[in-house]
Amino acid sequence: MFATVISTELPSLKPKTIFFENSFFKITDTMISAIVATAVLIIFALVVRIAFIPRWEKTFDKKSGFRLFLESIVNMFEDNAVSTVGHNSRFVAPWYFAAAAFICIGTLLEMTGLRPPTSDLNVALALGVTTFILINYYGFKEKKWRRFLRFLNPINILTDSVVPLSMALRMFGSVFSGYLIMHLIYGLPWFAKIALPALASVMFTIFHALIQSYIFMFLSMSFISEATE
Repeated sequence: MFATVISTELPSLKPKTIFFENSFFKITDTMISAIVATAVLIIFALVVRIAFIPRWEKTFDKKSGFRLFLESIVNMFEDNAVSTVGHNSRFVAPWYFAAAAFICIGTLLEMTGLRPPTSDLNVALALGVTTFILINYYGFKEKKWRRFLRFLNPINILTDSVVPLSMALRMFGSVFSGYLIMHLIYGLPWFAKIALPALASVMFTIFHALIQSYIFMFLSMSFISEATE
């Protein structure tokens, strides 16, 4: 009975190929959404840098709501990075600010009909591997040869190797489940879609985008802090 109510085809775990289906290099729907999210962030950064920052430098005492909003976000990432990774925050904070912004914007693209980039395991795994590289880089940078002693224990090798996969599966499962739930809601009959999609979008899209960005940032910085202590 439930199957007859849902009129929309359910999305598959595998991303849908949009272009060059029969070629080696395929363009999927998650690749398109990833490009769109990246383009949005680049354009936004250019607009702020060219149109707003020069004006803000001239009127330092006058702060608009938009400026306070941006400064609060930047300060949040910077303070979190300083408290967790210390002097290494100079690179870690901007990187995870960009990664969190990509996750957030990519998830919000679901509201436009695009599939979120992190609902593709490949994208989530790429973010997890990046964190794994930073963990070991700063671990060797701070502890040097003492970091090698950690890998004399096979259990530590196993636990460290699982980090990128666990982070990727957590993000992929969470984002894809939210995308699937919203897909089911959009497939309901018209009388059930009067207010339900708007209410569900707050929980499964907007709130989901913010919480996934924060969790990824917090876990990544915590792992780096643990590696450098």
